[in-house]
Amino acid sequence: MSADELRMLHTSDVHLGAPFRFLGARGDEQRRALRGALERTVAIARERDCRLILVAGDLFDSAFDVRESDVAFAAGCLAGAGPLCRVVILPGSHDCHAPGSVLDRERTRFEACGSVVVLTPGRPVALFPDLSLAVHGAVLTAPSPAPGALGALAPLSECRYNVCLAHGSVAGAGPPLDPREEPLRLEELRGGFDYVAFGHWHSHRCVRPDGPPAYYSGSPEIVARDQQGAGTVVSVALSSAGTLVERLDVGRRRLRRVSVDCTGLGATEELVRKVAEAAAPDPDLIVELELSGYVGMEAAIDAEAAAAVLAGNYFSVRLAGEGPAREIARDELLAVSEDTVAGRFARIMLRAIDGAAGADRGLREEALQIGMQVLKGRDPS
Repeated sequence: MSADELRMLHTSDVHLGAPFRFLGARGDEQRRALRGALERTVAIARERDCRLILVAGDLFDSAFDVRESDVAFAAGCLAGAGPLCRVVILPGSHDCHAPGSVLDRERTRFEACGSVVVLTPGRPVALFPDLSLAVHGAVLTAPSPAPGALGALAPLSECRYNVCLAHGSVAGAGPPLDPREEPLRLEELRGGFDYVAFGHWHSHRCVRPDGPPAYYSGSPEIVARDQQGAGTVVSVALSSAGTLVERLDVGRRRLRRVSVDCTGLGATEELVRKVAEAAAPDPDLIVELELSGYVGMEAAIDAEAAAAVLAGNYFSVRLAGEGPAREIARDELLAVSEDTVAGRFARIMLRAIDGAAGADRGLREEALQIGMQVLKGRDPS
């Protein structure tokens, strides 16, 4: 550690109080996991002798509907970083700064310890003279950034270090943006900043490795099913030699998409075994199960029943997609006597399928499968 080195920890998108409806009865466990992730973040800051924790928005899942227990926990946890480790909180898209919002009405409570600063529209810069550091925030007063939000920030020449905090989607740095969302434009940022800490995307991402480095920390714990790469914070070391950035894992739960080809399987038990082979049982793993392939007309596979059994192996299991499909064995269908109702039905439907395309063809194939099951005296569900 050089004499002029300044160590920081960058986090965002904790989303304390998130409802986790997709986890059903296990939502309370994941809400507790969010608290644990914030506690681990503060503990890492103490262990690494960090002088600053940056919270780049969405500490809370809501700006107004926030439980007292979550406010008390967050204030106590961040104060626990100690007097030598400052904390700067930026209002985000979920907990934006508005009259009566949680970061407006509780600001004094957060700042009572003397080491926490909540940025506001009237105070967008936190100045720490003893560290020769200025932290500049593009404060959100609505769920989306204002146009030119980054261009409005100006580094202070009297400070050795200038850090930028912003919350939103960076244009050109990821997937196509929602047209209703005002993007952040990194090219608008003035020169003189040493690090740019972004929040809003729940997955860790390097937006720019230098000039200055710009990163999304990712949420410290999984918040949504559709976001891979969560469970991280970013360690940053500023010095005259440059900026060093390191990704650190802090989350407990992990998300994994598991794809299984069901072709050739004949029973639900076989499907359960194949999924367990693809993803070893893990009580902290959230599984998105995608089933593909074709199963025979005689196969007795119940995907919902398989998911229910597998739920005991993982934290959560959800079926994604519409697979597998029932295989139409044309030779087998044509072998059914044309003198029977089933045989006549099969031939009519095969002709209808041959004359169809796209979604209409798929609908007719499904009708054939269901009809044959009914004619065999089975419950097609």
